[in-house]
Amino acid sequence: MADEQMMKPDDRDAVLAALLAKNPDAFIAAIGLNGLFVPMPAAATAEITLRPIEGFSSMLGLIVPEDHRPAVDAWSQVVLEGVAGCRVHLTAAPENLTRIHFVDATHRYGVYLGIITGSALAADVTLLPENVRPRLVSMVKNQISVVTEVGPEINPLLGYAPEELVGQRTLGLVHPGDQERAIASWVDMLGSPPGSARRVRLRHLHRDGHTVWFEVTNHNHLNDPDDPRVVAEMLDISDEMAAQEAVRAAEQLMRRLTETIPLAILQATPEGRITFLNERAARQVRAQVGDPLAEALLEVTETVDRPLVAEALSGVLTGQDIDFEYGHREPGAGNRRIRANLRALTDDAGTVTGAIACLADVTEEALLRERLWRQATFDPLTGCHNRAATMAALRDALDTGERHAGTAVIFLDLNAFKPVNDRYGHAAGDLLLSHVAVSLRSAVPPGAVVGRIGGDEFVAVCRDVTGREHAERIGADLLAALGAARVRIGGNTLVPHASLGVAWTPYGTGDSDELLAQADAAMYAVKRSRGASARLSQLAGSASQAAGT
Repeated sequence: MADEQMMKPDDRDAVLAALLAKNPDAFIAAIGLNGLFVPMPAAATAEITLRPIEGFSSMLGLIVPEDHRPAVDAWSQVVLEGVAGCRVHLTAAPENLTRIHFVDATHRYGVYLGIITGSALAADVTLLPENVRPRLVSMVKNQISVVTEVGPEINPLLGYAPEELVGQRTLGLVHPGDQERAIASWVDMLGSPPGSARRVRLRHLHRDGHTVWFEVTNHNHLNDPDDPRVVAEMLDISDEMAAQEAVRAAEQLMRRLTETIPLAILQATPEGRITFLNERAARQVRAQVGDPLAEALLEVTETVDRPLVAEALSGVLTGQDIDFEYGHREPGAGNRRIRANLRALTDDAGTVTGAIACLADVTEEALLRERLWRQATFDPLTGCHNRAATMAALRDALDTGERHAGTAVIFLDLNAFKPVNDRYGHAAGDLLLSHVAVSLRSAVPPGAVVGRIGGDEFVAVCRDVTGREHAERIGADLLAALGAARVRIGGNTLVPHASLGVAWTPYGTGDSDELLAQADAAMYAVKRSRGASARLSQLAGSASQAAGT
């Protein structure tokens, strides 16, 4: 398959010739099979007059890090197909796009060729050599740690010329804070068997004063009769230690932040065991590192919410982000309401590596929401649904996806209510309305909603009503409940009466406003037919009976 993709040698030669003719100011480099630069073959030098790339190990050294990936992809392509290219930004001219062309010239010169072209490559553009800083230096010391020999790499690493350190004790290069550890490691090495080594990580001081971390491996050759010595291999690990320090700083910052924000924060492993929790979390769930997160939370969760919490914890450990609220039992504080924000932690491949749980006490917020919801839903005097909530319940009954037989609307208007206010005062009227509301709610079927939609007007919304006759029986039950009620007002016992209208529609049909209007019209028809006989009884009396429309 690779042979089929590979461009023929003559075609590669044609591509190379075209590039050379079109881009006389381009840069060129010879590349070996491993992708690194190699000396330009003499045959190529004789035939190609482009500007040579010098002082770099590979193309990656010339381009900005963000463009390394397309360059690597292009190199992979030239190996398979013989010719490839990509657009990149050079470190020498990062504001402009240039193009790298790779050509397989192994059949002609024994190497690949990398050619950089583009309008940004003016004649005066120079590709500065890479500043490759060594990471390893060898140092030879005697039995009292005096330097007898050191490699030239010491200069770019610590700023000293090799001859400046010969005859000096290496302890003087070590950071004061690490000298005790350096001495302990040296003594340990001296007592080790011949030929063995001891490794220690130490901070060293650069000539200009800044710190350089080295991993020093001292090889004990002091028993060599011809050349007793200690050979130290000093590896610059400053980048690694800086990365570790950055991680430690980030962890410390996270811990400090988690102690200042008003949240309980916990972190768990993929198996669900706690690896971190702040002080608030430790107090709230009474757990510690290593405990199972699920057990810790469920122990203090209200019984009714335990299935919800268990399901959420299982979900987050499979990669789901979940937000929910649950009831929490806190000793000394009673039942609290907790908002939990669970977030899955994943690696670059999407594998779940753990989870974070943030728990906020929202008891006051929940109470406020409940209070606002009640204010928006219920009539403060009677406890019935208000008009807006009643209409919402009616629309829901008509539009619900849960199939049922049908919806009934029963409209009631108290008879002779105004005389009660006139004779006994509005407080007496309010008392009567409250008793009426209690009677109606006790008589409707389970799941029905009783609403007060006007001064003395009530509406019952009932689901799963099989037909008009069923609706009228419910209306009769409501009237009977009113007739059985007794309200003591001003030394008199009153029996409330009402005119009633019924409307019904089967499931999947009907409009909320129209259905209410039908029940209202039926109620007024009853009220008109009764005329002056509509009244409120004292001591005893029969409730008005109204046929549904």
